[in-house]
Amino acid sequence: MGTFTRLLAGVFAIGVFVAAVVFAFYNDTPVAIGLGAWRSPPQAVSIWILGAFLGGGLLGLLLGLRLFQGLRRSSREKKLIRQLATARGEIERLRAAG
Repeated sequence: MGTFTRLLAGVFAIGVFVAAVVFAFYNDTPVAIGLGAWRSPPQAVSIWILGAFLGGGLLGLLLGLRLFQGLRRSSREKKLIRQLATARGEIERLRAAG
């Protein structure tokens, strides 16, 4: 199954590349993008769109990686520490009562 998955991923990657080349070929109108006082030099509209596509894909991969699991783990650890403190307090209360 792994070979089929790699083959399918390769075909998909080649298809995306071919689609990007065709898209870039037919969308060559120069466009300048401005943010506030900053203006970029005019680039082909396909460059801006493909750049946004690639940037979003890379950001999605980055967020999907385990880099951010540390944040989830630390919040889970804090919750478990609070539960442990509550349980220890209850144990101490029960020992004092008994």
